[in-house]
Amino acid sequence: MQEKYSLTLRILHWLIALMLIVMIGVGWYMAGLPMESELKYEIYPVHKSFGITVLGLVIIRIIVRLFSKNPPLPSGLATWERWLTKITHFLFYVLMVAIPVVGYLSSDYQGFDVEWFGVPIPGLVADNEDTAHLMHELHEILAYSLLLLIILHLAGTIKHRWFDKGSDTDVLRRML
Repeated sequence: MQEKYSLTLRILHWLIALMLIVMIGVGWYMAGLPMESELKYEIYPVHKSFGITVLGLVIIRIIVRLFSKNPPLPSGLATWERWLTKITHFLFYVLMVAIPVVGYLSSDYQGFDVEWFGVPIPGLVADNEDTAHLMHELHEILAYSLLLLIILHLAGTIKHRWFDKGSDTDVLRRML
């Protein structure tokens, strides 16, 4: 029986996790800067570039996961824990795709250029201030939702690793 995810999936997991946490922190910091701050407008292109990078890595991760043999969930998990794990992972993937797409649309509807480390990404939509505002708000709501999901994920990992002593519920070992 396979005990761990493939090395590729483990590397993608930790790389994406680190990037998401940094992206949320940078986004939060950037949003708090005054509109007239030059730093705010220096951070935006970097934030967008890393957002596009995360989207690309998530797409690669989804493809690799679909074609990989993944380890089964630990046998000691209760039925409700198995369901919560599956729902949480599904929501992670939805959010990891939706957040950068909505962020891109927010910029595009505002008429702002989007580049990936200097490489222009073509615009897809006509400027629309109302829709841009809606996309910006949705981007923020989805990012906060992702942060809550990360906290739930970490809490579950900690519970299974250090509080479920003596049972077969340690999920962290599959990602180490």
